[in-house]
Amino acid sequence: MAERAAARAVLLLTRRGDGEATETAALLHRIGVPVHRIDADGLAEVRAVRGPDGVLDLDGHRFTPTVTWLRHFSARAASPAGTPGGELVYRDAWTALARQLAAASPAAIGADDPGLLVQRDRARALGVRVPRALVTTDPARAAELLPARRYVLKVLDRHYVEPEPGRLDWFLPRVLDRDRLGGPEAAGLPHGTPVLLQEYVGHDTEYRVYCAGDEVHAFEVAKERPEDIWDRPDEVVVRRVRAPEAVVAAARALAGEDGAGYGAYDFLWAGGEPVFLEMNAHGDWHWFERKAGTDAVTRAVVRTVRDLHRSAAGGARPEPVSLLAFLGAGRAG
Repeated sequence: MAERAAARAVLLLTRRGDGEATETAALLHRIGVPVHRIDADGLAEVRAVRGPDGVLDLDGHRFTPTVTWLRHFSARAASPAGTPGGELVYRDAWTALARQLAAASPAAIGADDPGLLVQRDRARALGVRVPRALVTTDPARAAELLPARRYVLKVLDRHYVEPEPGRLDWFLPRVLDRDRLGGPEAAGLPHGTPVLLQEYVGHDTEYRVYCAGDEVHAFEVAKERPEDIWDRPDEVVVRRVRAPEAVVAAARALAGEDGAGYGAYDFLWAGGEPVFLEMNAHGDWHWFERKAGTDAVTRAVVRTVRDLHRSAAGGARPEPVSLLAFLGAGRAG
C-alpha cells in the first residue's frame, strides 16, 4: 500500500508559557490551519524525525512545514541528563535544528532577528532617524565620545537570559544621568561586557508599532518615567491609535528591509519626526492589547500566518476577515 501523503502544517517553536502562541494556534486550528508545536521546556517528551524529503514526523504527526515560526524557543530551557559537555551538545543541537527547520521552510517568522547594530544601520540607510549611540565595554569613558546629559544603557541581545531552566534573569534598559554612568556593572553585568550606550531622546510621544504581514497596528504609550514600563507597569497608559503617517511609513520601510513577517517596532515622536529605537522579532502583544482593550494584533498575526500557510500549501482562498473578527471578539469584548 502506498504511504499516505504528508499533511502540510505550521510549525511553532516556543515554550509552554507563551500565551500569545497558544491563542494564535487555537484560532488557526479553528479556521482549518493545522499547527504543531515544539516547546523548549518540554523537549524531553519530543520524538522527532526529519526525513530527506523534508517531511517531519513529530510525535506521530507526519507533515511538511509550510511556515516555521520561532518565538521564545531557547534550548537553555531544556533539562537534559548527561555530562556537562553532552548537555551543551544537546542544547546546541536543538538550537541548530530549530534554525535549520526555519531555513528549510517555505516561509519563516522570527528566524531572522537582526541585532541592534544592523537595525540601526538599516534605519539610517532608509533615512529614519535613530538616537546617537555606540557600543562599548566602558560606558563612563565612552561617554566622552557621546556627550549627553542622560543615557540609555542596553544589552546587545535579548533583555533576559535563562541561567537555569525555568528561571529568567532580566537585564532591562537603564536610564542614567551622566554622573551615574559606570561600567557595565551599572546594568548588573560583569566588567567588560559590550553594551549599547545611547543618548536619551526627549520626546512628545512613544509608540509601539506591530507589523504583521501587510498590516500595521500602533499603540501610544504614556508614562511618567522612562522606566515605568518595567518598574510600574500598572501606571502605564496604553491606547490604540492611528500613528502619524511618518511613523507608519518608517515601520513599513523597516519591515520591508528586514523581510520580517512579524515585528514589534519601538518609536519616539520627537521634533516632528519619528525616532526609531529597536525592533523585536519575538515581541509579545497581549500586554499592549489588554491595556488598550483590543485584539487587533492577535487577529493580524492569525491572518498573516494563515496567508503564509495557504500560499505555501498551494493556496486555497482565505476565510473572510469577518470570521476572524468573530473568533477574536470574545477576549476584546
